[in-house]
Amino acid sequence: MSTAARPTPSGLLPHDAAVASPLAQRSTRALARQALPWLRGFGRPIGKVVALALILAVVGAAAPLAVMGLVDALGRYAASAPIGGLRTILLALGAVALTELAQVYLSRLLETRSWRVRLDLDFALRGRVTARLHELPLAWHQQHTVGATVNRVNASLNGFVNAVAELAFKALPAACFLGLALAALLNLDWRLALAVCVFAPLPALVGMRAVPEQTQRDRALVAHWSAIFGRWTEVLGGIRTVKGFAMEQAEERRFLDAVDAGNALQKRGAGRDAQTAALQGLSAAGARLSVAAIGVWLVLQGHGTVGTLVAALQYVSSLFGPIQSLTNVYATVRRGRVSMEGVCEILEAPDPLADVPDARDLVVARGAVTFDRVSFDYGDGRPVLRDITLSIAPGETVALVGPSGCGKSTLVSLLERLHAPTQGRILVDGVDVRECTLRSLRTQVGTVMQDVHLFHDTMLANITYGSPGATREQAEAAARAANAHEFIERLPHGYDTLVGERGAGLSGGQKQRIAIARALLKDPPILVLDEATSALDNESEALVQAALQRLTRGRTTLVVAHRLSTVIDADRIVVMRAGQVEAVGTHAQLLAQGGYYARLFMRHARGHGDTQETAGGPRGTWSHGVRRRGLRR
Repeated sequence: MSTAARPTPSGLLPHDAAVASPLAQRSTRALARQALPWLRGFGRPIGKVVALALILAVVGAAAPLAVMGLVDALGRYAASAPIGGLRTILLALGAVALTELAQVYLSRLLETRSWRVRLDLDFALRGRVTARLHELPLAWHQQHTVGATVNRVNASLNGFVNAVAELAFKALPAACFLGLALAALLNLDWRLALAVCVFAPLPALVGMRAVPEQTQRDRALVAHWSAIFGRWTEVLGGIRTVKGFAMEQAEERRFLDAVDAGNALQKRGAGRDAQTAALQGLSAAGARLSVAAIGVWLVLQGHGTVGTLVAALQYVSSLFGPIQSLTNVYATVRRGRVSMEGVCEILEAPDPLADVPDARDLVVARGAVTFDRVSFDYGDGRPVLRDITLSIAPGETVALVGPSGCGKSTLVSLLERLHAPTQGRILVDGVDVRECTLRSLRTQVGTVMQDVHLFHDTMLANITYGSPGATREQAEAAARAANAHEFIERLPHGYDTLVGERGAGLSGGQKQRIAIARALLKDPPILVLDEATSALDNESEALVQAALQRLTRGRTTLVVAHRLSTVIDADRIVVMRAGQVEAVGTHAQLLAQGGYYARLFMRHARGHGDTQETAGGPRGTWSHGVRRRGLRR
């Protein structure tokens, strides 16, 4: 199969996927107006570089005149060797040398300062986009892969900064040089200027014809490479799964096929760009030949000098660079538009969880939590939670049990405002969580998840994550309370040992105890334990349970669990089915009532291990866990 005909690999976007963006329908002028605030604070640095570029343009326009003076002085000296001719030659030579030195110095200075501005602008925009990415809700990140986001950010920021630099540092000086050069040519001979003006518009016409295809190609490439690197990041992050299913070669082939398809698009584009550049080069060559022919004729007719011809040829040679820069303005604007679309897609992404204008910091004094008639769906019209009303007293431990998909984890995620309720409200000490700042709310809530995320950093840094002001002694005390100190001390460098990405090299129980130490150090008044002891062996579970007992003491705690052995001592157990609360009570009360919880517990007691009813299955339908464990009391 040819490269051009190869279908888009599964999981990757087609080349024209980017055109679906709503921002593609917005006018370039509207996008440019929106981008102006991004340049706030850069007016003076950009102005200084532009002024330097304009000075360089003036010096460059004067250089051919200095050469003309030198050539004509040499001609006069060779013809008659006047007494003062040598002095004139030396003066002309000095003028040529000064202009050359000035051009070299100004060019280096311009390059240095323009790169400073570019790097500072990139830094400012990257900070703005990074802050926005941290602000965006969890739902947005779940819809975009990490690799795709990173690639889109890099491509968009680089493209926008390049567009600003092209317009400010090249297009404006080019226009200045072009005006001065044409004025000088007119002063030398109007016929020479006319010959240039005949050919000058041709590169612009050729370039404008190629721009729509280039813009579509750029947009397609951003989408294509974002998809490629999004998938690649997923593969590397799940390399254990890839190896476990012997899919290394399949993923390698998939990646290389996608890269080959992207390269094929770039190669086709490079061919078209080469044709465009060749046509533009022919225009410049035609102008040089015409000026040379007219200039020679003028010299032979006595209407000009050799110096005039040399200066005119220099102007023609240097004119088409600025003409090309001005020609590229249209292409630069269109490409910059694609980059602005990428930045705006992040900066303008809706955030339904953003703090309200008068949001206040939440200070939890008691830790009372109330779910008041809470309902929730993910925007697809299918409710995940229905009319949940639940009050949790300060210091109370409440367990949520029920089949997979019944909404347990979703309910506790609403407490942290990872999502917003479709209906109802959630109160902490009587304050609606929507009326307080996200930062203060999440500072007051600590979470220990089943899937613990550890960073590729030291053990100490992972424990103090979320408590950057904590001392080493405090971190070690938290590790001791979490039953993690002993295994950390056995590591090659103790607390300074680097943890592999996502905790590679640590057991599930060890990662859980690090997460508990992190939560203990944070010392939150409200605690969420979401499947914190699932999938642990008996020895690890015993250590983790002991650490959890210390962690939950005196805190309002919500426990999400499938294993009933971990929640029988909770103050209350909430049984959820199909997004609703079916029953609430202590372990003994729920057993006495019979029903779903009693059947589930009895099945555990008969030795069937960890079992759970599927969310959509009928009562009494069970999916058996692979591991079978007895109840631990």
